[in-house]
Amino acid sequence: MFKVIEGRTFSKILVAIYEPRKFAEVALNYALKVAQDYDARLVILYIVRGNANLQTINLPSHIVQLKKDAQSYLVKVSEKIQKDSSKAKTTRIKTEIIASIRIADAIVSYAKNNHIELIIIRTRGRSKLKSIMLGSVASDVVRHAHCPVLTVK
Repeated sequence: MFKVIEGRTFSKILVAIYEPRKFAEVALNYALKVAQDYDARLVILYIVRGNANLQTINLPSHIVQLKKDAQSYLVKVSEKIQKDSSKAKTTRIKTEIIASIRIADAIVSYAKNNHIELIIIRTRGRSKLKSIMLGSVASDVVRHAHCPVLTVK
């Protein structure tokens, strides 16, 4: 159980993006606002669904395409954030792309290994039955994360 610490601030906030991206925009907007409010560094983690090390040279062609799509998306997001940020509230951002079959585990591991203090993730809005049958990345992250998790509908 977490103890409530008065006056707690966050210095590193992670927003997780995974396929499909259409659910990411709302979480990104929340994460940006929270990062600005706390003057925190925002880490935008894009998880490509696949079993590959993205640092290797000989990647399967579909993973290469997913990585290119992710890079393009993150460039657009970074440019938009920098353009929209007011001069007084410039947000420090870091983007990273990783690949994993198990999305929730990848998010939790990344957060722990990189000393993330808050994770922000979007729920897909599935029904309870579908979430039980198919599982939910957001609920797995909430259950296993070492830090607070803000879920956004």
